[in-house]
Amino acid sequence: MSRKYSTKWNGLSKAMAGTVSRIYYPRVFVTGVGTGGRAFLTPAAEETVKSCGIIVGWPEVIKNLRFGLENKLVLEQNCINYQQLLAEAAGLARAKLEDVALLVMDDPLVYSAGLGGYSDIFKDFRIEFIPAVSSLQLLAASARLSLEDCLQVVYKPDASGNIDQTDLALKRERMLKALKAGYHILVLSDLEQTLAQTACFLIEKGLAVETGVIVGEQMGTDSQKITEKSILEVSRDTSHWISCMAVRQGKILKK
Repeated sequence: MSRKYSTKWNGLSKAMAGTVSRIYYPRVFVTGVGTGGRAFLTPAAEETVKSCGIIVGWPEVIKNLRFGLENKLVLEQNCINYQQLLAEAAGLARAKLEDVALLVMDDPLVYSAGLGGYSDIFKDFRIEFIPAVSSLQLLAASARLSLEDCLQVVYKPDASGNIDQTDLALKRERMLKALKAGYHILVLSDLEQTLAQTACFLIEKGLAVETGVIVGEQMGTDSQKITEKSILEVSRDTSHWISCMAVRQGKILKK
């Protein structure tokens, strides 16, 4: 190759490299913000919010965590628009060449429901997960239970926001197998599947009514409440909708 041709080619290569380097690939950060209070908000989550131009989250989360959101586009989710707002955020991010911080209560990897959906909505984005402390971790710490010895149960919604019945049956089967094998279970409540409903199911399947459990309500917040109860009491109680329950190992179901 002649020097003249080589110089020309190198110049073209540099120009092309400069063009490629300017291509912007938007990112979405699925950001766990803990259980609702600043005590368990990680520096990584806070830095992510600072660096992103578009913020998506529930109003109470944004308010309680007191983020500085000046000069940012904030999209507030509610029980009706929370799914369609993700598609809106993706469109805005593409148009504005901005990254998105999607604020998720608890730890985003506790929930299986959104993992596939994020890939569908943000298919041309780089998706990154920012972990956080979950309600189940805090309850396990209070109960002095190793997560290695626990089955964590988190219910999955269907497309309309109700409990996915297939998933519910699967989670219930897992709970029974775990208890019979001597594992602890940690259960996160849901509006459509309360701790009382879970307790009723376990009693129906043979868990002794006097079995002691630990219930945590609004874990990690100023309103946190941890109580020891019998499974029968839980079946008759009305806990806060953001609650979790620990059933210790050794509570074998009756045959």
